[in-house]
Amino acid sequence: MRSLTVMGLNSGTSMDGVDAALFTIGPSGGSAAGAGTRLPRLSIEMIGSALYPFDPRFSQRLQALVAGNRCSLEEICRLNVALAEVFAGAARQVARDCGVALSAVDLIGSHGQTIWHSPAPASFWGVDCRGSLQLGDGAVIAERTGVPVISDFRAADLAAGGQGAPLVAFADEVLFGQAGQATGVLNIGGIANITVINRGGEAVLAFDTGPGNMLIDRAAHELFGCPFDAGGSLAASGQVDSQWLDELLQHGYFSRRPPKTTGREEFGQHYADELLRRARGRGLSAQDTIATLTALTAACVAGSYSDFIEQETQLERLILGGGGADNKTLVRMIESLWPHKITVLRHEDSGFSSKFKEALLFALLAYTTYFRIPNNVPRCTGARRRVCLGKLSLASHRS
Repeated sequence: MRSLTVMGLNSGTSMDGVDAALFTIGPSGGSAAGAGTRLPRLSIEMIGSALYPFDPRFSQRLQALVAGNRCSLEEICRLNVALAEVFAGAARQVARDCGVALSAVDLIGSHGQTIWHSPAPASFWGVDCRGSLQLGDGAVIAERTGVPVISDFRAADLAAGGQGAPLVAFADEVLFGQAGQATGVLNIGGIANITVINRGGEAVLAFDTGPGNMLIDRAAHELFGCPFDAGGSLAASGQVDSQWLDELLQHGYFSRRPPKTTGREEFGQHYADELLRRARGRGLSAQDTIATLTALTAACVAGSYSDFIEQETQLERLILGGGGADNKTLVRMIESLWPHKITVLRHEDSGFSSKFKEALLFALLAYTTYFRIPNNVPRCTGARRRVCLGKLSLASHRS
């Protein structure tokens, strides 16, 4: 193993642009805590990062296409390439912004854009299968940048019987597994997910708790004309409808035992709009509606801890990341529902910005796969074995 300059690229559930970041990653000696010989201890230094937004029309059409759950084969085919072109443009731009020539970049890890995630086994035309689809062809990015690209990270874990998610458990183990404390790493993006790291530094459980910002953002947009509830001020001005909240918590996903993952397929625009319709039927004000949906996210997080985690690992600290960490009302609700006293921190308190954590994740996955180090976490994804994630697209030239 040696030090490499690695770029990470990702577009999340918000579908608003490409998170791009450039890192120097290399071995620093020894093994990561709790990981035995599986994972060498890594040195990580961020060179630079930025969000490169999609053209507004592109973003709107992408969101509409995914939310509509119907499109032609031609649209899927062309979107796969169009996204790759956008990702390649972001890769070129972040290199320029960092003052680094693309010829000096050794590797790109690109997650692409998740279009559909179906990790549960099901029969399709008589064949049992499971799958997840991320668009943004790695070969196109490699050709446009002249840099080898590793992409399509979920497929190998799914093939090994896993959920293909959450992938972030690997990065959480690398970043937070050395503290000697039982730690929950909670990312509140469109979907909220938690990684449980024991005192030995091992990621022993990770799963999606349910909706994160997804329902709140939709309510903010539809009821207030805002893209999100800044600071949780809208929710703070309303009252939670406790009876309706109890009904919403009966959704089958919340009682399903991990490993489990979810996404827009279950809690996306159609579900959100149905909840807004029901809120109107209950006579709720806009403020009370968004307060109740915020309470739903908080209850899903705290309930997941009580139902699935606490009996195995009692957490000493909770590290928050993602856009939801800025929602003060949501954070207060989570703390109030937690069954015992816990230290609540942010990623930044540990020296890591959560803003580009997923870009770092895909840079780390690319780096370790490049050196053939297995990098899924079967205890979290449910896979039968450890595997190397991602597919390599070689560059035919150097920029």
